Amino acid sequence: MPWVEKNRCNQCNICIEECPVSAIEIKNGYPQIDNNICTRCAKCIDVCPNDAIRPNSENPNLRGRRNGTGRKSGFGRGRNRESSRKEKRGNGRRGGGKNMIV
Repeated sequence: MPWVEKNRCNQCNICIEECPVSAIEIKNGYPQIDNNICTRCAKCIDVCPNDAIRPNSENPNLRGRRNGTGRKSGFGRGRNRESSRKEKRGNGRRGGGKNMIV
C-alpha cells in the first residue's frame, strides 16, 4: 500500500493521471491513495518525480508493529519471556526458599 510523503510532494498530480484504477485523489491539497481501491501496481511510485510516493515498508507510522500490535506490546523492554517466567516461579510458593530459580 503506497503512501504520500507530503514534504516531498510538489503537487504535480502526475500520479493521479497515471493511476489505472483512479485510487488517488486530492485531499487537503495533496494526493491521497485510497487503499481499498489501489491494486498495488506501483505505477504512481514509478512516475513520481520527487519520490514522494513510498511503499508501506517505509512508512514511519507503521514501524515497530508486529501483527498489528504496535510498539507497546510488552516485548523488547530489556527482558525476554524466559527470564520473566523464571522470576515469577521463584517466589517461594513451592516449598523451596525465597527467590528460588527453577
